[in-house]
Amino acid sequence: MGSNLQINELFNVAGRWVAITGAASGIGRMLAKGCAVNGAHAILIDINEKALADTQKELETLTQSEATTATSQIITIQGDLSTEEGISTIVQKIKSQHPSLLLLDALFHCAGIRYMNEISYTPGASLAQLQAATLSAPYRGWEHTFRLNVLAPYYLTAGLIALLGEAAARGEGRGCVVLFSSPASVHNHQFVPAYQTSKAAVDHLVRIMAAEFSDFYIRVNALSPGIVPSGMTPNDGQSNLRLASETPAKRAGNEEDMVGCALWLISKAGAFMDGKIIRNEGGRLLVLKGVTSNSD
Repeated sequence: MGSNLQINELFNVAGRWVAITGAASGIGRMLAKGCAVNGAHAILIDINEKALADTQKELETLTQSEATTATSQIITIQGDLSTEEGISTIVQKIKSQHPSLLLLDALFHCAGIRYMNEISYTPGASLAQLQAATLSAPYRGWEHTFRLNVLAPYYLTAGLIALLGEAAARGEGRGCVVLFSSPASVHNHQFVPAYQTSKAAVDHLVRIMAAEFSDFYIRVNALSPGIVPSGMTPNDGQSNLRLASETPAKRAGNEEDMVGCALWLISKAGAFMDGKIIRNEGGRLLVLKGVTSNSD
């Protein structure tokens, strides 16, 4: 006995259907690769059609290599998650893309955006400069941020809840939802209010949805990565990626860090996790101080 404790049994996601938003770049693309090479069927959702095609090609090449025996199906859906109509269209496409898709084993909400204030305030500057910096958070940026970072996860999950419930009934970690938070949801080391408050909203949305869905044990959790290469943190010498060496991990997060946590949450190994925010951020929160700056 004891085979139930083996890694291949606990973390097995082969044959499961996984939908990933923001799948054509950054962490979403990392998770798409991780799911595909481990035999999961991936539904890739993104607004960038060319990047989607490139990601699909990469995943098909990976799963056809001699290094893996994965037999994943890869489906792409181009759409805009920042509008109610766009979300509805994506829901319908997911339901109609594959005739045999009667359940959804996991849903990752990786799509997101961060608007920076156009003017920064430096401590010691004038009151007029403080006002200018505070007002420089674009109103349209607040709206777009909450549409994509908060409303999209809520309404996309709501539209797919029947498929998630069918999967959850089969047990072993199926039928789960994973949102994406940020260390910025719980610290004030910066002043990027639209992004910070949207991620704080994500934290509480996780708890609210997990409680509401508890009758069917449709699990809802969130990953809260720290500094990881993505569209928000490009390697341009200016983004927060330059601060990665200041964390206890002394580096940025990578695809192994992201995929490892993700596979845990959506597999049998993570089946007892519900309503939690997983701070996989290399210890970043341990070194942040409660002062304002331009870092994340």
